[in-house]
Amino acid sequence: MRYAIQDKKRFVGLALICLNVLILGVIVRLPGISFITSDYKSFLRPWYYAIMIEGFAAFEREFSNQNIPYLYLLALAIALLPNLWSLIVIKAISIIFDFVLVFFVYKCVRLKYKQTVTLPGLAALVTLFAPFVILNSSVWGQNDSIYAAFLIACLYALLRERQAGAFIAFGLSFSFKLQAVFLAPLFLWLLMRKRVKLRYLFLSLPVYLALLIPAWLIGRPLGDLLLIPFRQIGKNEYTLTLNAPNLYQWIPNRYYSWYLVGIAFTVFMVLVVALFVYKSRVDITPNLLVYLATFSTLIMPFFLPRMHDRYFFPASIIAIVLAFWSPKYWYIPVVIGLVQTLAYFPYLYKVAPVPLPLLALFLLVLIAILGWRLLRILEHQSEEAI
Repeated sequence: MRYAIQDKKRFVGLALICLNVLILGVIVRLPGISFITSDYKSFLRPWYYAIMIEGFAAFEREFSNQNIPYLYLLALAIALLPNLWSLIVIKAISIIFDFVLVFFVYKCVRLKYKQTVTLPGLAALVTLFAPFVILNSSVWGQNDSIYAAFLIACLYALLRERQAGAFIAFGLSFSFKLQAVFLAPLFLWLLMRKRVKLRYLFLSLPVYLALLIPAWLIGRPLGDLLLIPFRQIGKNEYTLTLNAPNLYQWIPNRYYSWYLVGIAFTVFMVLVVALFVYKSRVDITPNLLVYLATFSTLIMPFFLPRMHDRYFFPASIIAIVLAFWSPKYWYIPVVIGLVQTLAYFPYLYKVAPVPLPLLALFLLVLIAILGWRLLRILEHQSEEAI
């Protein structure tokens, strides 16, 4: 009886702590909700009113370049909160997914520390109060926390060796944002070592297609729906980078016509890593898996052209998981998170506290360190560097 009472008190105490953290997480986001960006005025607000006025019939036509599942969420939010200011409704969606993201970060770290909730809880707090997470959702009103939450869910499933769940989660992530492909190199590397089976890779496709069905039934052509994510790529014509602190901060836009070289070089890097992974005899342990996930989501937006300032968001989150799985890498989320936060400033506040080319240099040095350590791990057939 005494132990039952103690367990009940512990549960109540933990529940109260979680409730207080949740409330504090909302409070710190409140000041940013009234911030209006040009993205809101040019894109988000028109989408909101198209759905508000036309209802679900708006899905018959192309009124937005955003992926359809996000517009479903927007339609649902409008139905539930019809009398609120559009800015609040839009940002509420992103803020809710901040907490979903935090939950999966907690779950990933909990796999490492099964006997305590302290370190997983600390990882959740770090994520919840990370400046780039707060700025992205409550200030900017962007939806990066949505697709990132499903990417972390995918990582969690991989760590638990639940391949079906991993690729269902990846399909959900891709459905919301094409940038989910930043994690795709990890799948290739795991496939090379037979840590994932090819048949599970195709589970993402039916998930993606299933989420298009409601809009298709309304009357939108299926071919049009399928091409939405890929049409977004062409929006940044003649621009190698949109404030992304990556390689193209040092390459003038007059060389834009060579952007395919950047894509080819990125693919080459991914294949080189795949070769080393294939030849190595090191087991793909959970520690190494998280390391590879961090490396994948970091090199993709760094070496690919046409990247936005927000595209290091998944790397920033997975790096937090890595730091708790392998504490010697505490500096990785600090560097990526700081760079990601500062990269927001030119768009949000029209000021660059640190020049973007310098931020890109910080990331390049970090990539070089991580790449060198990865080669040590794979070549020396040892986990001493993890």
